[in-house]
Order: sequence, then structure tokens, then C-alpha cells
Amino acid sequence: MVELEVNILKPFGPRILHGKIPQDYVDELNNECDSIIADEQKRKDFDESHELVGHVSEELKCNMNNPKFNLFGGFLCELAKCLHNEYLEEKNVKKTELQPDLLNIHNAWFVRSFEYDYNPTHIHTGSSYSCVAYLKVPDNISTVNKRNVKEKYATEGYIDFIYGSSSVVTSGNLCCLPVVGDIYVFPSHLFHTVYPFYGEGERRSFSANMDLSKQEKTES
Repeated sequence: MVELEVNILKPFGPRILHGKIPQDYVDELNNECDSIIADEQKRKDFDESHELVGHVSEELKCNMNNPKFNLFGGFLCELAKCLHNEYLEEKNVKKTELQPDLLNIHNAWFVRSFEYDYNPTHIHTGSSYSCVAYLKVPDNISTVNKRNVKEKYATEGYIDFIYGSSSVVTSGNLCCLPVVGDIYVFPSHLFHTVYPFYGEGERRSFSANMDLSKQEKTES
């Protein structure tokens, strides 16, 4: 019997980083969202539901320029660099002084979804990377299909990343169960959608549009 030595290549399609957010950051983001909700004027000023694509109950702007988010911003930078560097390594591109080390966050927002809310298939514009992080997930979003128990898998409340089409050894989508503390970083041009869920509870997430850049050296 011949021993096989193989390497499964992934040359096509966008990459998606899946990571975990420390609980301190989850709490920090939830506290910020709750403080906006509790302030009637700020809630009105920060409401972007009319501008964004989602058919959701509320989308609230998050001010990432606030110094209290400096550590979390640094954490997002490291995640984006991991995704970027993995691509460079796979393409055998040597790291150089041009390696990006700064993250520019163009805009960020909280998405508050309840029963029947959904996000249609869309992309993000004006940036290279986007992210979604889960801050609250109701118990009725799970691996069990509660709408039709005869189905093999569940999609209620899931995010679905879509690219190309499905065929032999080719998947055209990646459907992910939202879990508190999970974060996904992906190319902004990647189509994605969020399915509705059924039952009580809030599905809360944080999203941002971002770019990596190189810090300019200053002459001493």
C-alpha cells in the first residue's frame, strides 16, 4: 500500500477569521450599547437604522474614537493583521517594512435584532475589512431547528457568508451559529446575510468597517 503525501490547497475565495473576544471586551461593548439605549437623546442621535441595509429593530452608532475602546481597538488590529498575514504567508510573500501595523476604523455600530428581524444579502463599502462580534444571543438560536424539527440543520438567527456557487468539493457559503464572544473578520466585499429567528430575546452584535495601514516613520 502506497503512503499518500498530500497538501490540500485553498487558492480560491476569500478568507474569514474566526476568533474569541475576551469577556471584558464583551462587557464593555454591552455596557456602551446599554448606556446609549438608556439616554433618550443619544439613542436618537446614534440611531442609524434608516441608513443601513438591515431590517432590524435598531442599529446604533458606536464611537470607537472614545479612549475607553483603545485596548479593544488594538485587539481588532491584531485580528485583522492575523488574517492579512495568513494570506501573505500562503502566497509566500515575505514580510517587509511595508507590513501594515495600524488599523483605521471608519465606522462601527451595534445591531439589535428581535423576532423576525433579518439582514438581506449585502456587502460593505468604503473599507477592506469588516467584522461582526456577538454580544447577546437568545437561547432559541441554537443548533436545533425549532421552526421545522424535521430538517437536519438550523439556520434561524445564523449569519451566512456567500461567495461563488456550490459544486463538487466547492462550497459557496459558510453558515455560522452566533455565539456570545465569537468574532468574524472578513473582506468587506464578501456577501453575507442574517436569517430571522423566532421567539423572545435580543440578538445583539457589534460590527465595524476597517482598513490596515503602515505607520509612517517620523524623523528624529
